Amino acid sequence: MKHLLFVILEENETTAELLRELSNEGYNGTVISSTSLKHVLRDQNEDTPFFINLSMIHSNNFVENTIINLVLDEEDLEIVKGVIRKYSEGFTKIKGGMYSTVLESYEGSF
Repeated sequence: MKHLLFVILEENETTAELLRELSNEGYNGTVISSTSLKHVLRDQNEDTPFFINLSMIHSNNFVENTIINLVLDEEDLEIVKGVIRKYSEGFTKIKGGMYSTVLESYEGSF
């Protein structure tokens, strides 16, 4: 049986290390850059300046997230979740979350 593992993580160096680890272990999936709803709404409420200063960078105006979608066999699901927990230190070192769902139907070559 196949499972879809959906992971959202804050973008940082450890996230890149996690992705390399998953790739080195032979796992493949889709990685999408995104931003959170709170950042989109906050950015729309502020006037966009012509020049960027250091205080804007420090205030996290440029926060991005990484969305990872992996189609996994049942026996690989807990292994991959364990790798994610290890690198994120239980989602304390890398903020984010994950969930999985059973795929009733799947066709493809992931």
